Amino acid sequence: MSLAKFSVDNGVLINMIMIIVFIFGLYTMIYMPKEEMPAVDFGAFYIMVSYRGVSPAEMETLVVKKIEDQLIDMEDVDYISSTASEGRATIYIQMDPKADIDDAWNELNTEMDKVNDLPEDADDPFLLQLNMREVNEICTVALGGDLSDNALRELADDFKDEILELGYISKVNISGTRDRQIWIDSNINKLKEYGISLNDLANAINMRNKNAPGGSIKVGYAEFLIRTMGEFDNIDQIENLVVSMDTNGRSVRIEDVATVRDTLEEAITISKLNGKKAVTVDIYKKADGNIISVMEDIYKKTAEFEYRMEGLSVEVRNDGSIRVKNSISTLGTNAIIGIILVFIVLWIFIGWKNALFASWGIPFSFLLAFILMQQFDVTLNNLSLFALILVLGMIVDDAIIVLENIHRYREMGFNLKEAAIKGTQEIAWPVVAAVATTIAAFMPLLMMEGRMGRFMSVFPIVVSMALLASLFESLVILPSHTAELGGKKNFDRKKKEHKLHDWLVKNYRKTVKKVLKHRLLTILALLGAMFLSIMILFSGLVKFQFFSRGMPKIIVINLETPTGTSLEKTDEVITKVENFILNMPENADIESVVSTVGQYSENHRNLVETRNANIKIDLVELDEMEFTHNQIKNRIRKYLSNLPGLYTFRFKDGERGGPPTGEDIEIRIKGDDLTRLEEISEYVISEIEKIEGTADLETSFAEGKNEIRIVPKHDKMALYGLNVQSISSLVGYASFGGHISKYRGTGMDEYDIVLRVMDEQIDELSDLENLPVRTRNGDFIALKEVADLEIGSGYAQIEHRDRKRLITVTGSVTTYQENGRTIQRSAEEVTQQLRGNSLTGEKGILSGFSERFPGYQIEYGGQAEEQAKTNNSLYFALAVALLLVFTILATQFKSAVQPLIVMATLPFAFIGVVFGLLVTGLPFSMMTMISVVALAGVVVNDALVLVDFVNRERANGVDRWNSLINAGSIRLRPIIMTTVTTIAGFMPIMLSSSSTTSDYKPMAVSIAFGLAFATVLTLFVIPVIYSLVDSLFGKLGMTRFKTHEKYEDCVDCE
Repeated sequence: MSLAKFSVDNGVLINMIMIIVFIFGLYTMIYMPKEEMPAVDFGAFYIMVSYRGVSPAEMETLVVKKIEDQLIDMEDVDYISSTASEGRATIYIQMDPKADIDDAWNELNTEMDKVNDLPEDADDPFLLQLNMREVNEICTVALGGDLSDNALRELADDFKDEILELGYISKVNISGTRDRQIWIDSNINKLKEYGISLNDLANAINMRNKNAPGGSIKVGYAEFLIRTMGEFDNIDQIENLVVSMDTNGRSVRIEDVATVRDTLEEAITISKLNGKKAVTVDIYKKADGNIISVMEDIYKKTAEFEYRMEGLSVEVRNDGSIRVKNSISTLGTNAIIGIILVFIVLWIFIGWKNALFASWGIPFSFLLAFILMQQFDVTLNNLSLFALILVLGMIVDDAIIVLENIHRYREMGFNLKEAAIKGTQEIAWPVVAAVATTIAAFMPLLMMEGRMGRFMSVFPIVVSMALLASLFESLVILPSHTAELGGKKNFDRKKKEHKLHDWLVKNYRKTVKKVLKHRLLTILALLGAMFLSIMILFSGLVKFQFFSRGMPKIIVINLETPTGTSLEKTDEVITKVENFILNMPENADIESVVSTVGQYSENHRNLVETRNANIKIDLVELDEMEFTHNQIKNRIRKYLSNLPGLYTFRFKDGERGGPPTGEDIEIRIKGDDLTRLEEISEYVISEIEKIEGTADLETSFAEGKNEIRIVPKHDKMALYGLNVQSISSLVGYASFGGHISKYRGTGMDEYDIVLRVMDEQIDELSDLENLPVRTRNGDFIALKEVADLEIGSGYAQIEHRDRKRLITVTGSVTTYQENGRTIQRSAEEVTQQLRGNSLTGEKGILSGFSERFPGYQIEYGGQAEEQAKTNNSLYFALAVALLLVFTILATQFKSAVQPLIVMATLPFAFIGVVFGLLVTGLPFSMMTMISVVALAGVVVNDALVLVDFVNRERANGVDRWNSLINAGSIRLRPIIMTTVTTIAGFMPIMLSSSSTTSDYKPMAVSIAFGLAFATVLTLFVIPVIYSLVDSLFGKLGMTRFKTHEKYEDCVDCE
């Protein structure tokens, strides 16, 4: 029994299957996890080590090199990059795309356990596995108001606790607060008077502030635990701690030589919202959390919290659920539009009932796809939703083909049941082959490498599930419904749809006959169109751009003031920038400005330094904007370029929805000598500046703060019984303070006890030189007696890549004016101008780098590097896709020649892609390249069924020419319907101005135009190619059909 007959004979079972799919599909759609982006694993790890007060050069030697040396033997590592900055070392490990991430994570932890020679005072290394959920918060909440720092900190901690209680929240990060600390501000004059050193104070506090277990004891029949209670319960206990005895035998307490303060740590960062001081709270969700419902709970909680806390203002920013809701709305809108368009098109051609059956298949296929997606742990996110939008126009194609063939059998006089069975059986295998070729074209995208490849892996999975669901609906559900509800018993040939069909067939037959008469001219015209499209592509009329960005909703600016600038001075500069942004003419397009002074994020790393700052400008929705994204950016850029007190700035890609593609321009210069590297980086920047359309050029090199270097006099130190460790500790206490113990009080939280010297006592270099140092016999000498103090300068940071020092030059591309036209420069163009073109032999601006700077290397990163990784795997994916498509076609036709006839439609599609991009002004981007791969499976479908019907005609004894004309006439209606409905599915994306779909518009345009052009040519050029190939193999005696050499031999063709 065939599948079609089973379907028709078991209507009740088929209806139950449909109901079950609808119930479980709706349940799955409602409750499956929803998130902004898929939890793509970057295949990278991050290590951070903090070592307070240590210079970048020391961090390089004491921390970075030791960790790098340990990780050198790790398997499947792509590269390791490191940054040593003041008090902090960060190591980034990027794994090879083929590496098993779980095994690599375990190996990394094992290797780090072997690193046992880091400085004792350094914090333990912090390890993190990077993925989208770790680097993309679902929202940022700003807490502000007329409140003290301490009150804001306590409220932020309370808010964090309440948010974590919501469920589905993985972590909450707070910025802009200062932790509570206990400061012991020692008076060095008093210490000297009583013969006490700073180290004595530290030791006394450490020895006293302990709770120690003492075992247990039995008293009679009872057993008691023994504990020595020494921890401080209150500040008075610290003040009254006896440190020493004076010469009169009187106890010297801490309060006699120091002031104890319950205070807040010195500010490291300052957070602000719209120019006003605030605390920012970044919230991250768990993997199984629904971003929409989680955000609803967060909004409720923030409203409740703000209502309860008098004087507090709370604002939610960067809401990641908005993009998801927009994508779901777009999917719903497109689905409704698609259903309406499918219904209208099919109504015109095959009647309203058949149109209803095909339209009904759209929600069924989507709901079944949701069930399949959940089984493969695919969440509803912007990429999976777009994949569903992308496939919307395709999922009705197989249903249309089946319905049209059933309809054709009805026209031939068969009753509903016979037409449903015969029509489905006849077309089943071609339909399966058509769906298989589409899936075969998408699936190789899973082999794409690089970050783009990880993101794009969602596409083939979702598309394949949706297509398989639609195939099931068209071959199992549809025949049963058509047989039961397909219409009247007697068929009416006089309806308008049939008259339209007859008119189309009549004109098609006339046209295709003329084309077959002039086969050579047709082929020459096609080759001419192909040549023209290639010329357009390489003439610059269509721009190349790795990842076509829309207009991001967020503008991100990283800023730096000159080296050594204090946090307060940096804040003054940022305040000027905030005031300018909030008051510029374009401020109506700005929702909020969130600033962080003291740090910014770079390549998933938080770079904390008093000279750093970050500004995030949240824009209104795209359709509400009066000015463009670039207009706002250019006005801010012009202001920043002339702002006193600002050292450098750069705009970052602030759109969280797109795949990370790196900087527009990124050049890495490797070598040993940092001074020489600085000189080379300045030369590289000067060369890039010669290229119009480049902006925000800068080098990662920056001079560090001025350093006071303590150079021990080892002979003198030995004489006085001193060592480097004791001197180092003493200077640390005197300069930035030392964390010597923990204070709990009566609560559970721990706070640092910090030993310091009163600020007014260490105010000049001479104060440090005269710092009292106690010798082994109890006398005090000045620090300068046992050490020299030298002033020098170092580096703000030292970068490594694969254990070599480097400096990175980065920049962005922008618009420029040429002959009165505004031209958008692309990153690919700039990179090619710099390094040259190996294919054409054209030399670039930096082609002679190796000869000019021997011993130093140059590498191109950012978009250029990511594009190289992705392109290579994409070309391979295209080759695999073509091979799979050929295999499926060869299996279907049982021929190695006829698949080549069908695949001849692929160049037709490319012509359409180029002309589509030219008409719409969109660039040839990575999305376009992916669409070309996808088209490899989509555009062959019509040709596949057409050639199959030609073979059927010839097998029934019809000559070659009439077979070609008849098959085209028979397949004309379904080909037009499938093409129109597929293009209709893309129309909302192509016409949309929403930022939700702008990134993917090139893909929609490419597939729509490529398919349209290929379809038209399929109807007319495939018959020409078929006849030419058949003639050639007929002469060789390699065809199984009777062959006519000339068109004129066909007496029935006129």
